[in-house]
Amino acid sequence: MRTQVNVAATMDEAGGTLLDRALDPERWALPTRRVTKDNLCQVGSVQVCASLDIITPTLDTFLRVSFRGPGLSPMEAAELLEQFVSKRFTYVPNAEWFVEIDARKWIHFSRKYTERRLEA
Repeated sequence: MRTQVNVAATMDEAGGTLLDRALDPERWALPTRRVTKDNLCQVGSVQVCASLDIITPTLDTFLRVSFRGPGLSPMEAAELLEQFVSKRFTYVPNAEWFVEIDARKWIHFSRKYTERRLEA
């Protein structure tokens, strides 16, 4: 049985909802299963996922925003990223975001979220 995916009309709308969830410290987690129904949204033909990962043993935090869609290129995904984060962050292309593409054709953008590492 497939889970129901949230739908948004625009990347801006999806960013508001998903970033609020991802940046809530109670939802921060180790990077295990990144895509869940709570952090996934459909905007037209593109799926977008947002999470905040805590990397051990350093406890560094990274915001990850991922996109997947038919024929989506990294440049197109970067434009979607700008729309997605526009209400929360000033987007500076190539300055803050690392990009990678996985075997399932997800285009992942990540950036450090907190400056100093967390103290346990």
